[in-house]
Amino acid sequence: MCALVLTLLPGGAAAGGNPPHRPDAWIKLCGLSNGCKINPPPHPWRGKDIYNGTARKQTIAVRMEDGEGVRFWLALQNDGSEADTLMVEGCKGNRRFRVNKVQIGKYKNPDAGAVKITNRFKNGTAKFSFGPASDKERIFLTLNIIAPTTAEGVSYRCPITIRSEGDPDKRDTIAARMATY
Repeated sequence: MCALVLTLLPGGAAAGGNPPHRPDAWIKLCGLSNGCKINPPPHPWRGKDIYNGTARKQTIAVRMEDGEGVRFWLALQNDGSEADTLMVEGCKGNRRFRVNKVQIGKYKNPDAGAVKITNRFKNGTAKFSFGPASDKERIFLTLNIIAPTTAEGVSYRCPITIRSEGDPDKRDTIAARMATY
């Protein structure tokens, strides 16, 4: 008779593999105003394979004119060895930076036919199911934020946290930081 021995590493990972639950989020600046003009490098994705709840090394900063809009692309992925549902807790915005629209997919321009999840994003009730990391599934979101303010020099940080439903202590946070000029 043969016995299987599984050695767990710190953080719950099996030797030679991923931990059972590991959400991974990335963020990229798509562009300012109406449409994304800044798709190719030097505007890379931030946060791939970086896991923390502070958005350290997972933040995109942009300066924008007061009254202008900005669009970010978000990528969600399960890097865990087990299937999982990832919960998205987005920012709510404020009177100077309004979360205008969140859509499923990567959109360079507004698309009336896109699936909108703006309220679920703001309320932390957006959920997406994924297979294990070996499935390499990704879900993309487009986040639109408008600065309807006329004040120069104001800033806003929009943290977006994804949590594992299988292990709510496992999370990953990315952030968009905006400042008007």
